[in-house]
Amino acid sequence: METRWMYHTSATFGELRTASRGTCLIPMGCVEKHGLHMALGTDIMIAERVAYMASQLETVAVFPDYIFGDVAERQSEHTEGTLTLPIETHFLLLEQLCDQIYRNGFRKILIYNCHGGNQAWLEAFIRNLDNKEKNYVVAKAFVEEQAPHVMARRILAEGSGAIPELTAEDEALLLRYHKEGMTLGHACFGEGSFIMGIAPETMRLDLLGRESGLSTGESAPYREVGIALKSNGWNLDFPNAFCGHDPYGMNERIGAAALRMEAERLAKALRVFKEDEKLLAMLDK
Repeated sequence: METRWMYHTSATFGELRTASRGTCLIPMGCVEKHGLHMALGTDIMIAERVAYMASQLETVAVFPDYIFGDVAERQSEHTEGTLTLPIETHFLLLEQLCDQIYRNGFRKILIYNCHGGNQAWLEAFIRNLDNKEKNYVVAKAFVEEQAPHVMARRILAEGSGAIPELTAEDEALLLRYHKEGMTLGHACFGEGSFIMGIAPETMRLDLLGRESGLSTGESAPYREVGIALKSNGWNLDFPNAFCGHDPYGMNERIGAAALRMEAERLAKALRVFKEDEKLLAMLDK
């Protein structure tokens, strides 16, 4: 059935709520630099597509995309196209959105976050809701990059052909990157593979090699003495907003497999969240 909130009418919305058993999924990302080779909206593009695919496997209502995210101010000031909001705005906006979701009959809300910079404030946001005695439950799930390492481990465990979308050449590439310990993190092979399955026309692989995605190591002295910087010093270590080895070899077949595997993983999480009876019972005590 159609699971996207925005695609329903007032007459059909109740059917979605019933089929979802009062469970709603919020795709969350951000708009920020992803190296020189990937789109500013990479994170929300992934969140939106995977959320919808997962909802077709396990029926939940998919809320309109939460496109904003926490991006370091210095980065956003010096990077064209980046958008960021103050944390206090996120707290107020997301709480009011969750209140509206609850008002429409949903007591379980899962945030599917595809931007690492959102993780810290989301944890604080969810904890803060406990102090407000809301009559709904909010939880979060974070994206897992499927290529190359998760895919390679499946191929190693189950043999060639375990991922039907892939050719023998694709398998060889994934196994090689896995053996070499390819670094992932941001605008990398993992994120890039998802985008190859969503919007390959946005990829600018001809710009690879102009900026490094490897760590500068500048945050290491702080960690060595037990000082925790914002995002573990990510902005010091990766000033190009790119973390990972250059993602050569991505293609649409790998992208299609990555999307399917991630959607299946998220659908499993949704099934557990949707069928759980303990979380709401704790609220009702």
